[in-house]
Amino acid sequence: MLTYQPTPAGTSRSTVLIIGLGDTGVLVAANLSKTFRVIAVTTRPVLLSGQELGKRLTDLEYWKSCYLTPLDAFKKLDNVEGIHGQVVALNPEDRHAEVIDSGGNGLTVPWDYAVIASGITNGFWRTPQVTKVDHILRQLEEQKAKVMSANRIGIIGGGPSATSVAFNIASTFPDKMVELFFSGDEVLPGYHPDTRRYHMKALVTKGVALYPHHRAILPAPERRTQLEQGTVAFTSGQPSYTGDLLIWASGAVSPNTHFLPKQMLDEAGFVRTQRDMRVDGYDRIFAIGDVAATDPLRSSARNWAYRILCKNLKLVAEGKTATHQFRPPKHRWGSIVGLQSDGLTLHQWDGRRRRLSRWFVQAILWPWVVTRGIYGGIKRASRQ
Repeated sequence: MLTYQPTPAGTSRSTVLIIGLGDTGVLVAANLSKTFRVIAVTTRPVLLSGQELGKRLTDLEYWKSCYLTPLDAFKKLDNVEGIHGQVVALNPEDRHAEVIDSGGNGLTVPWDYAVIASGITNGFWRTPQVTKVDHILRQLEEQKAKVMSANRIGIIGGGPSATSVAFNIASTFPDKMVELFFSGDEVLPGYHPDTRRYHMKALVTKGVALYPHHRAILPAPERRTQLEQGTVAFTSGQPSYTGDLLIWASGAVSPNTHFLPKQMLDEAGFVRTQRDMRVDGYDRIFAIGDVAATDPLRSSARNWAYRILCKNLKLVAEGKTATHQFRPPKHRWGSIVGLQSDGLTLHQWDGRRRRLSRWFVQAILWPWVVTRGIYGGIKRASRQ
């Protein structure tokens, strides 16, 4: 990534400002950088993926090799100008953003088009703070050590992150007592019923103690971002639970939209986004990922939505109509527990599942399909 230059000489291309370089932000930047001048504001100088939380806590070295990548390692980001910092205000009328960089300096960044990919805050693994690499690496090691040292682990939540954490801890450390508390009948709301039943059985097979219909009283947000010993109380009437380690993955997400005008947001604070990926009422502003309210599941972080956004942004910049529409599937889909010793299970939106061998994932899927095909290649010797 290039360093941001406020007044570069000879600039004639339209400027696209991308706010956030998570999984979707990186893909959008990589696919627009040949056509536009792309400026990206990121709170971290690395791609710190929110995916595969269970593997992150139980197999950190493998997880880092796939999901922690320096941004300057992506070949398709070579022409992207990066600012390590945070957007504090977006002005749609005058088309500029106010940014505070990691050194505390204020910048005014003009743009012709903007893409909001600022994501969500969710527990201890998706946070909005501006951080450096050494701090990130230290936190990852500390979180891993806390899991290693605990004997009785309580996980609160029934979504994919909670399911993945419970399954992977129980699979990796069979001597630990792993207990999963969730409010519904089954885990994985939003997934096909067959997928939900499959993982209820898989969790029991691994020795996870399941506690359905347990609706926890949420502590203060700062407590949910900590991995620590504690007690959980339930509004549903069951006795309190005390564990050596509590892992909060209850789905109490908060969109990172504090810098946006209120009229852009829905009642929950997410960005009101049309099927063409433009923000409702703003022709030059697009949104994508967990922050974008495209559908009830906010599923544009998946489902190839970045391709639709990039195609439509290019059409709008040419003065044409944005004709491509994002059509989300009825149910969520994808990997839930990550790569295991017997391979990777991919769940489809219609409940079908497919098992890929571990060899295929490591030798073909990740290096060729994902790294080269989707992300456009990563420079050698650049992983963390």
